[in-house]
Amino acid sequence: MGDKRDPSGYKDRFSPPADELIGGRQAVLAAISYGKVKRILLAADSRGEVIAEISTLAAGKKIPLERLPKNDFQDQVGFIPGHQGVAALVPPYRYSDLDQLISASRSQTNSPFLLMLDHLEDPQNLGAIMRTADAAGIDGLIIPSRRAAGVTAAVRKVAAGAAERVMVAMVTNLSQAATRLKEAGFWLYGAEANGDIPFFRADYQLPLVLVIGSEGKGLSTLLRKHCDQTLSIPMPGKAAGSLNVSAAAAVLIYAALGQREGWS
Repeated sequence: MGDKRDPSGYKDRFSPPADELIGGRQAVLAAISYGKVKRILLAADSRGEVIAEISTLAAGKKIPLERLPKNDFQDQVGFIPGHQGVAALVPPYRYSDLDQLISASRSQTNSPFLLMLDHLEDPQNLGAIMRTADAAGIDGLIIPSRRAAGVTAAVRKVAAGAAERVMVAMVTNLSQAATRLKEAGFWLYGAEANGDIPFFRADYQLPLVLVIGSEGKGLSTLLRKHCDQTLSIPMPGKAAGSLNVSAAAAVLIYAALGQREGWS
């Protein structure tokens, strides 16, 4: 039961996607509230406010819920790090296509705000960025279909429910997606160590796509050419060298949000 494959995000493209187990209280609660859940497993000793809410929602939606002795639960769910005594069997993550994401973001505001992730490989980073994007009200994410982390059970756990609320478009070619976004009126700002301007001097009021490069490699040369400008994050401390990609994304997301919301 569940998908016990390597959680790196790489998929066997020739196999039909299988249902998978997700773990973690917030991830399971969000899946019940915003997604589709086929079955819930609880460790017999699981207690607390969120567990009670999960049980109530599951009963209301007639989702089968099974309490298992601690050892039996661990046998079935123990491969999920940080499961917190609860897991849910869910269908594979359902991606949007790019035009759906553009249309949905345009329907919400005249100045939509999207993220494009340039071949991030670490599911921890993808999950953390999704969580920040959800908190900041980002309209959606764009990720590539190959050589990058996808929205797996591991990512959904780290995202703590954000994966069920944030739209994600999966595309086969980021360069072509960048062209389509510019045709739709978006401006592309890339994050780069030696960017054109420091991030706090940028104009974020436009229909915007923040482009975040991969761990270690940063922005690809081709995608950088599509960017209207690149943004740097000053490092006066110097010893750190650079921020983790999810931390850098959080800095830029909240700089943009602060300007858009008029925070002083």
